[in-house]
This record gives sequence, structure tokens and C-alpha cells, in this order.
Amino acid sequence: MRYTLEAGGKTHEVEVTRLGPDRFQYKIGNAAPKIVDADLADGLVHLLTGDQSHTVRLGARGDATHAHVGGHIAVVEVQDERKRRAAQGQAGATEGRKVIRSPMPGKIVKVLVAVGDTVAAGQGVIIVEAMKMENELRSPGPGVVKEIKVQAGGTVEGNAELVIIEGAGG
Repeated sequence: MRYTLEAGGKTHEVEVTRLGPDRFQYKIGNAAPKIVDADLADGLVHLLTGDQSHTVRLGARGDATHAHVGGHIAVVEVQDERKRRAAQGQAGATEGRKVIRSPMPGKIVKVLVAVGDTVAAGQGVIIVEAMKMENELRSPGPGVVKEIKVQAGGTVEGNAELVIIEGAGG
């Protein structure tokens, strides 16, 4: 999953891949990927990277997360790709072709629409289960469902096309 991380006035693009129950790979920008073991317990995240160990206490305040580590506090705001696109109010959201893609590999739990259905901006279109969590993917803008490329029960790769919606001008 790709995230935008804002901390200390700087914006970083972070890509996180789950390798196991408590094991992740992350890549910040163009840097080399790193492996981290993380254990979440009682609001604490225990990170082990190579031979370094860090304990991070996380706390939410509004949309920002406060990370306390090594006597320092960092205020960070994390957005996944869908939230970032919604916040940017993509140009042309009411017109043209919109493709809803799987944010990561997973299983299709339920298709909430049918070909020909009219959908509103933000309306749930499909539910994908990934990493034991159900994610309802929503239409980025109003339009008509033109194509559904998957079926409930099927599996998909990350970034796979799931549903095609045509807007007013499409």
C-alpha cells in the first residue's frame, strides 16, 4: 500500500508491503527497501530493524498522529492513496472514465453495484478483503457503472482494475 506521510513540514511517499503477521517491508521515496518487524501492543509499536530496536507510542489527535520515540514527539499525518486523491479533489471527477483499483492483493468479498447502475461520489462499489480487513472501495465521482471486471470470491493483485465508471462527459 502506498502512503503519503507528512512530518516536520516534509512530505514523503512511503510504500509498505506486509510480508507476514508482524513483518513488513517499507520503502521511502527512492531509497532501498528495508525490513521491519513490528509488534503492536497496548498502544505501543515495537520496531526491530536489523540490530536496532525502537519503541514508538502512537496517539491520535484529529487527523494527525503523534509518535513518541526516543524522547522526541513527531506529529505525522498519513494518507493512503484513496484518501489523498479524494483530498486533492481530482480534476474531472464528474466527467470521463474512472477506474477503481484494488489497493493491494486481496479477495473480493462483495460487489455492491451492477453494470448500468448510477453511482454517486463516495458511494460504496466493491468490498475487498486484504490483510484480514475489509475495505469498501468507493466511487471517486458520479457516473454509470460500465464494467465490472471481478466476481465475489475471486482474488486480485494489487492495483488490479475492478470496476469502470463513466462520468457525465465520458
